[in-house]
Amino acid sequence: MKKDLSIIIPHYNIFELLRKLLDSIPKKDNIEIIVIDDKSDKKGFEEIVKEKKYEHVIFLKNDTNKKGAGTCRNIGLEKATGKWVLFADADDFFMEGFYEKVAKYFDSDYDVIFFTPTSIYIDNQEIADKHIQAELLLLNYINNPNALNELLLRYKFPPPWSKMIRRDFICENDIMFEDVIASNDVMFSTKVGYHMEKFIVLNEIIYCITMRHGSLTTNMNEQVFDARLNEFIKYYHFLETKLDKTNFELLNLRGYHYLSLILKYKLGIKKFISVFFVLRKNRIKIFELRLLNPFYTFRKISGILKQWRKDKKYFTKEP
Repeated sequence: MKKDLSIIIPHYNIFELLRKLLDSIPKKDNIEIIVIDDKSDKKGFEEIVKEKKYEHVIFLKNDTNKKGAGTCRNIGLEKATGKWVLFADADDFFMEGFYEKVAKYFDSDYDVIFFTPTSIYIDNQEIADKHIQAELLLLNYINNPNALNELLLRYKFPPPWSKMIRRDFICENDIMFEDVIASNDVMFSTKVGYHMEKFIVLNEIIYCITMRHGSLTTNMNEQVFDARLNEFIKYYHFLETKLDKTNFELLNLRGYHYLSLILKYKLGIKKFISVFFVLRKNRIKIFELRLLNPFYTFRKISGILKQWRKDKKYFTKEP
């Protein structure tokens, strides 16, 4: 049977959460579920592959010499046959009734269909705020679809989840994830935003992001930091080249976030100075003028500290 939808899931060593995600997807002949395992423990992977309830799932292995969700998603895209593609992280899940919401658009000719996400703390099932930034972008556009809100929707929504994307659109524009250890989705979503012509934004929740112990990191090694910085530089120059000056300036892209990460993760003063000059060399503006306003800066720092206190029990250290 022809597949209407391919759901692509990169996975690494969270088998019980993967089971919860798979159980949230109805078993339908027109849905293709593709799990790409990113070099997990062999025993755990073999066990889930053998489970009869998941015999309809396509399990693949990342046998490349690269590791990461981006590599796995590209493997999934090469295998996918559905008209539409949804991406999911293995520790998240789809909301009850999501199939009926997405199926209404299987015969449409949109490039991208945006759905509203939500998020929860997995230990107590309370609403979290990991989805808030994406939700605000979507709701702002729904309530006021002006040029600025469309610009922000196109270029400030890097996660691939909660977007149903026409597979032919991805192939025609040669859009792939980056084979990097961090921020693999930034350029993928940026190119989707740049190339999409016909899209719709819906205030319908289909996807839930989870926050659990160990799902955030308090330690960022230099390799991960460098990957994030390099992807930001690529993102910055792509938009600088593709957009007119007015729209590019409206995005207000600045490099101070990366300098603050160096301080937060204690990467050292030499790294701070080095990155400062890397940003300058790439002609990336570092600070925004409103940071000179002490009231704005105080509110910003207070918000960061409040979020840190709220989320600290979900942190773990990266090796």
